[in-house]
Amino acid sequence: MSITTSKWLRVNRHNPCPICGKSDWCLLSDDGKAAICARIESNRPAGTKGAGWIHHLDTATPLPPTKPRLDAKQTPKAPPGIVDTAYRALLSVLTLSEWHRENLRRRGLTDEQIASLGYRTLPLSGRHDLVARLRANHPRLAGVPGFYLEAGRWQLTGPTGMAIPVRDTKHRIAGLQIRCDTTESGRYKWLSSRGFNRGCSPGAPAHVAGTVSTGGEVWITEGPLKADIAALRLDRLVLAVAGVGNWSSLVPIIRELEPSRAIIAFDTDKVTNPAVKLHNESLMTWLIRRGIRTFEADWNPDFKGLDDVLVGDEA
Repeated sequence: MSITTSKWLRVNRHNPCPICGKSDWCLLSDDGKAAICARIESNRPAGTKGAGWIHHLDTATPLPPTKPRLDAKQTPKAPPGIVDTAYRALLSVLTLSEWHRENLRRRGLTDEQIASLGYRTLPLSGRHDLVARLRANHPRLAGVPGFYLEAGRWQLTGPTGMAIPVRDTKHRIAGLQIRCDTTESGRYKWLSSRGFNRGCSPGAPAHVAGTVSTGGEVWITEGPLKADIAALRLDRLVLAVAGVGNWSSLVPIIRELEPSRAIIAFDTDKVTNPAVKLHNESLMTWLIRRGIRTFEADWNPDFKGLDDVLVGDEA
């Protein structure tokens, strides 16, 4: 590995040098495979000007993502059209790993459906190149959750995993939810640069899956991936919240679409989890008070979620 063929990141107090443990002077490669330590020698000098020494790292231990700074200046989230344009550009330069594709196939999706829904893999390495390809097309990145400025250059943060587009009623991408490859701190996370310099939060937008219409029927569930699968299986408009406690994100969508009928289809833990039960009842009450005929979907408790029972019934 040479300095000219790798992208290098300056260490900081959140990601110190793995060789000397210090938080200054040293560098880490963006793929997590090497470090240039300014203090501890190896048999690989990093150039001829005393920059330090190259050390190969255990590739089984990925480079930790940069953590946000408490003093970082934030940027308001950009208008929907700008966020949508940037995310579509990002997805266009990403691919879907075979591992993620197989996971989606096991959920009952065809390759054609997977392609149309726009799922992609957000990798650990190569993010500098991804951002450079985006910048070549001049999309605006300020105010787009997941992007931030460091040393005058736009960077992309976020966990590694499968990126799931979260869309609004106009089919614009309002956010990207990441199904993380590791689950130490949760399976699903938003692509967010909250706390990073010039970064911002995506909020918790609701997802709209299926053909949008007004005055008709809507199904309501939890999780955009689940909603995508349900919309295809039911051939219905399905709305999804990012956690049942965020059901208020549905309010502007319901007011826009004015459905005549709603079916709430949260997971079966609504029976055993008091918090889920409370939010389920609160949403139902709000819908009924708006004059919407509201029902609750139930199924065999052997299946946890709406997508499980729909795919299971066809398996």
